[in-house]
Amino acid sequence: MQRACAVRSGPAASRWQKACIVESSAHRRAAEHMAYRLRRAESTTKGLRRIATKTLDGARVRMRRSTPPSDEAIHEARKRLKKARAIMQLIETDDGSGVAGCRKRFRTVNRTLSSLRDADAKIEILTKLRKRSPALFSEHTFARLRRRLSSQRTAAIAAADRDGAWPRLDKALGSLRTAAARWKPRHRRFGALARGIRSAHRRGRKAMLAARESQKAADFHQWRKEIKTLWYELRLIDCYGSRIRRDIAALHRAETALGDDHNAVVLCAELSKDASISTGSIDVD
Repeated sequence: MQRACAVRSGPAASRWQKACIVESSAHRRAAEHMAYRLRRAESTTKGLRRIATKTLDGARVRMRRSTPPSDEAIHEARKRLKKARAIMQLIETDDGSGVAGCRKRFRTVNRTLSSLRDADAKIEILTKLRKRSPALFSEHTFARLRRRLSSQRTAAIAAADRDGAWPRLDKALGSLRTAAARWKPRHRRFGALARGIRSAHRRGRKAMLAARESQKAADFHQWRKEIKTLWYELRLIDCYGSRIRRDIAALHRAETALGDDHNAVVLCAELSKDASISTGSIDVD
């Protein structure tokens, strides 16, 4: 496919290049999905270490590609950080070894990446809402909001650059990667995962009930985070049956919907700061 993209020319070149990009992205996602999976022939300890170290290496490589890192690099690094953290939580819940101090390191790195990613997420949900309901904003208002949010994103990146965030993040990711190579669950085989998966499921149900009861955005966001943790944990064993894969798919749909909801809440909070926008009512079906 890549060779065909390289030699093709003429009026259809642009469409063909776009098709190449789509196919390349699909192949990359499939490869990443396969990489985040325990192999039947390896021990659980070895498999968890392999996946965690490779995931953290991937996050570090993407953040190093440019200074400051691109929006895509920040987004991809944050996803990989969540994957590695889910593995750490499994080992921690199993009373394993080598995870001391890792939770704090994950929290520190994620706090920096989240502040940068949130600025981009607001632009993404604004674009998604505009595409879904074109009458939601006028062209003028939409363009003004995009400029405002883009300026905020640029300012956040510049502030992180001035603060020396990139070398600190690289060092923290390196420390986590070194630690991950020593992670060791207490139990063997599925016993190393069972306690953590059950715990994540209980936390998810508890968060779901709290969100339904309170109807607060913060509680729905917490529910989404618990769903995502369970999603990552089950993906490690998705080769062990179609029922697990169905659960994984259901969790992904729920996580995506709740993620859009959270981003919409964050965007609305931003819009409420602008009196020229917040004086009217906006309905989103």
